[in-house]
Amino acid sequence: MAAPGIGVAGKTALIPGLTDTQHMMYAFGDSRWPSLESAKIVEQIVLSQLRTILHLATTVAAQRNSEILIVEDILFLMRKNPIKIQRLIRYLRAKDKVHEINMLEKGEMQDRRFHSVARCRSFLSKIDDTGVLLAACDQEYSDENYLERLARMDRITRIMDEKRYLEFCRARAVSFKGKYSQWFQSALQKVVDTLDIKLEKLTNDVICYLAYETLGQLIELCLVVRRDTSCPPGDSLSRLQPIQAVNPAYPSISLPVREKLTPQQQQQQQKKSDFSGTPITPAEVREAVRRLQAGSRTKTNATNKYPRLMAGLELQPDLPLLAI
Repeated sequence: MAAPGIGVAGKTALIPGLTDTQHMMYAFGDSRWPSLESAKIVEQIVLSQLRTILHLATTVAAQRNSEILIVEDILFLMRKNPIKIQRLIRYLRAKDKVHEINMLEKGEMQDRRFHSVARCRSFLSKIDDTGVLLAACDQEYSDENYLERLARMDRITRIMDEKRYLEFCRARAVSFKGKYSQWFQSALQKVVDTLDIKLEKLTNDVICYLAYETLGQLIELCLVVRRDTSCPPGDSLSRLQPIQAVNPAYPSISLPVREKLTPQQQQQQQKKSDFSGTPITPAEVREAVRRLQAGSRTKTNATNKYPRLMAGLELQPDLPLLAI
């Protein structure tokens, strides 16, 4: 995720008229102007997912006889998915590096024992008998979804001019923490107050990261739905193509840009290649949720557990948790 504050001095590059959720949807591959109705549905799903995660983490904290929710409680819930732990560790490592640089600029030194990555590694070593989770800490697994996400971002930005690229970078800097998404911070605090627990600062950052990752995976699944609906019946090979971030009916051809172009030629080329795509529709979001529910019901019939843990939490009882 891009660091906050990227932009031209004295100028804001955020697209006016869009909510924070719409900016995040744009950053994950939606059109430049995401649908507001789709954004509201995405907000409801993200909030319900994080409400469930908080309830389950609170149960883990209660087993420790603690009223403070710590990052180890979240890691315990993620222990069966090393790839997602690897993504979280990657985020925390970047966060530690930024904090370390800020400390050096102030002329202070930080004890490495208090780094969040070292703390997570210490906990995982206690519950990992096979070394699978420690391997995730060392980034030893190939994360195909993450690599595909990077490739999609590269395809999106190839045809952008400087202004559009700046907007895109600022959209990637929007998240669920800090000054962004006040609605999420307010809703999160209500859940915390209802559970009568406290969150340490690192846990709050991890919760915001999980919300961001939930939104990203949901948008990517919506793009998969769009790709599948555009495939001719019986064409199984088209489903193996990378998910598109633009209208799949539009010819997706990358041509090399000549180095020597006049400003007028560059402007004309941008007008020809400026295709913002079709926004993700509410129907595509609902279809993505339906697919998640169908997959979860299949697992439930085999295991006969997990969804019952979410009974009475005001959300779809058979929707799997995307971030953990």
